[in-house]
Amino acid sequence: MENEKLSVIITGGASGIGEAIARIIINKGGNVGIIDLNSEKANTLSNELGERCIFRQANVTDEPEFSKAYLSIKGMMPAVTGCVTCAGVLPVRDPISKHTLEDFRSVLDNHISGTFLTCKIIGTDMAERKNGSIVTLSSVLAVRPGPVLGYGAAKAGVVNLSQSLAVQWGKDNVRVNTICPGWVDTPFIRKQEEDGRDLSPIIDMTPIGRMIKPEEIAKLAYFLLSPSSSAMTGSVILADGGITLAGGYLPYGPLP
Repeated sequence: MENEKLSVIITGGASGIGEAIARIIINKGGNVGIIDLNSEKANTLSNELGERCIFRQANVTDEPEFSKAYLSIKGMMPAVTGCVTCAGVLPVRDPISKHTLEDFRSVLDNHISGTFLTCKIIGTDMAERKNGSIVTLSSVLAVRPGPVLGYGAAKAGVVNLSQSLAVQWGKDNVRVNTICPGWVDTPFIRKQEEDGRDLSPIIDMTPIGRMIKPEEIAKLAYFLLSPSSSAMTGSVILADGGITLAGGYLPYGPLP
């Protein structure tokens, strides 16, 4: 069982953390199904990774569209053993006085509803077969406040939803674990830099002195998807370079 080849659906798998997870699964002999809205990037990645990587375009908040994409992928790969929820949208940094309800709802809908729908469709299928592992992507902002109101609230919701499902599906042999990354060097983050954000304070506040690499999160996700983590469910794992610990040091000056 330890050498079992994984067969995993990744939402938002066309770039960033999702892409890194897809690469490690393929490199270890597994199969990947990517569900993403970015058809250009996803097709390029799928063609590069070869016939064991299948892409279908779908919105994670559209149930008929998502179900159709999943059923299409499912029919073209071995029995699905896991899924990872990487789909997301950029957070809105406006203060609440300028934060529109539309923007707030959009962020919550994508992250919470998208995770719910992915788990409902794929997790339920795995539960019926009594085998599976789900890895949900949250954020350090789920465990500490930040200026991105909708994003932080949504990611906290992802943690609670994931732990609830871990209990619900425990006896069905479907595990649900959550990764809370810190600042990961992805196009998602670099887009903020392109828009004028100075990322150097983030580096300065991170004890390891750098952003996290997507490959580092991918290795953790692979472990959680694999039988090696069979005793783990409902776990919330911080992978943040120590940034959540740094707050206690800052009143006293720069980090060591």
